[in-house]
Amino acid sequence: MQLSGANKLMGGIDGDFDGHAHVFDTSLQMAEGRRYTPLADAPYLLYRNILQQIGLDGGLVVQPSFYGTNNMFLLNVLDTARRQSDLIIRGVVVIDPDTDADTLASLSRRGVVGMRLNLVGWAYEEFELSRWERLFDLVNQAGWHVELHLEGWRLGEFLPKLLAHCDQVVVDHFGLPDASDPVGCPGQAAILNAPLGALMVKVSGPYRVFVNHDGTSAARRCWPIFNRLLDRLGPEHLLWGSDWPWTRFEDMHSFQDTLDWRDIWLSGVEERAVAL
Repeated sequence: MQLSGANKLMGGIDGDFDGHAHVFDTSLQMAEGRRYTPLADAPYLLYRNILQQIGLDGGLVVQPSFYGTNNMFLLNVLDTARRQSDLIIRGVVVIDPDTDADTLASLSRRGVVGMRLNLVGWAYEEFELSRWERLFDLVNQAGWHVELHLEGWRLGEFLPKLLAHCDQVVVDHFGLPDASDPVGCPGQAAILNAPLGALMVKVSGPYRVFVNHDGTSAARRCWPIFNRLLDRLGPEHLLWGSDWPWTRFEDMHSFQDTLDWRDIWLSGVEERAVAL
C-alpha cells in the first residue's frame, strides 16, 4: 500500500514523495514574536542529497513559522530545484489575508501548491476567520490546499469552520491529538466527521504527539490513530512526511527512522488484514 496524498497535492504526479519538510538559513532575518529559533541551517543541498540517497523522488517543502510571510528563501529553493530537475519539489507558503490573485498566480508558477496556517499557541480571538474568506476563495480558484497546524484539543472547534471555506484542507502531524486520550481527542472526532474528499492528514512527527517518548515508541503509539484515519480517509488522503530537520527535536533520530515509522504504520494495517 502507498499513501498517495502527497502525489495529489503535488499535482497528481507519480512517485514516492516526502510530504512535509523544511529548509532554512539561520543567518536570514526572522519574524518578530516567533516561538522558536532554529539551532542550525537546513540547506536544500543537504535535503536534496538525503532524498537522493534514500531513493525518494522529491518532496513538499513547507515555509517555517519563524520566517513569517517572507517566503523568499523557500521560493529560491523552488527555483533551484526546477533548474536542477533531478527531483520534484513543491512549496507551501505563509501569506497574509490581503494577498491578491496576481501574487498567487506568480507563486504558482514558481512551484507553490498551498498555504499554511500555523495557529499553534494562538488565542482564538487573534485569528479573525472573516478576514481570510476572500483569500480562501482565491486559494480555491488557484487549486491550492490550506495546511493547518493546530493543537488537537482546539482543532475540533476550528476545523469545521475552515472546511466551510476551503476546498482542500491538510492537517499537520496527525492533528496533534491529546496524548492522554489521542483517540478520544475532539480534533480526531472533527477529522473523522469531515466531508470525505475535503480533508487530508499528514502522518508525521509522532514525537510531537507523544513528546515524552522516543521517536519509535511514539510512532508505535500513533498506530491506532493512523489505523482509524486510514479506515476513514483512505490512503489517497494521507501523506507521510519526514518533518526534516525536526525543529525542536533535532538530532534525536535519522531520516531513515522516519521511513521506518511509515513502515510500522503500514505493516500494522497489513497484519490486521491477515488476522481478519
